[in-house]
Amino acid sequence: MLFILLQINGFQVPSLTIWILAWIFLVIGLSALTILVVYTIYGREISIKLSIISISISAALLGFSFHFFLIIFGI
Repeated sequence: MLFILLQINGFQVPSLTIWILAWIFLVIGLSALTILVVYTIYGREISIKLSIISISISAALLGFSFHFFLIIFGI
């Protein structure tokens, strides 16, 4: 319904593949960020490896998801 309304106003319908990848990357990136926050609050021993891996994964996937959303909306 939303795509039909946007298409009437001259908006191009976005690529379904990029749309799905953006949402997948957003969910995985937010979950990696949540794991990092929960681990740093409740973690008993400090693991630098887990922190670096979690920061890298969340930053990369959130960056790609925001990039894909901007591509979809033509910004």
